[in-house]
Amino acid sequence: MMKAAATVYEESLNLLPPDETPKTWRRIAIDQAVMAYGISGDFPKSRSLLATAIRLDPQYPMNYYNLACADAEEGKVSDARLHLQQALARKGDVIPGESLPDPTQDDSILKLKNDKPFWLFVESLQKNR
Repeated sequence: MMKAAATVYEESLNLLPPDETPKTWRRIAIDQAVMAYGISGDFPKSRSLLATAIRLDPQYPMNYYNLACADAEEGKVSDARLHLQQALARKGDVIPGESLPDPTQDDSILKLKNDKPFWLFVESLQKNR
């Protein structure tokens, strides 16, 4: 079911005129597509969309946060740490009314909780949120 939703979100991206679309709409569509692909287990597709999103919108922190989630799902501890740091460094560029998720409560990030150095890092992020 999530794979079907991901496809719809991705198709919606193709319907948005790149130069005329408010950045917020594009950001929301990308967020939804990459999360749906991630939930369905299609990490290569999620990563591909995120690579494009980061190239086009390098200051949006959720692109990096979503990449950290994909990293965590795939057990890539050092990449997850890097991408969480990159997300936090850009936290001021969220959509108005949006905030970065709490990684200590995120199902994807929680998969790396047994890695003590990583988890200490994640907990330290609470001070900077």
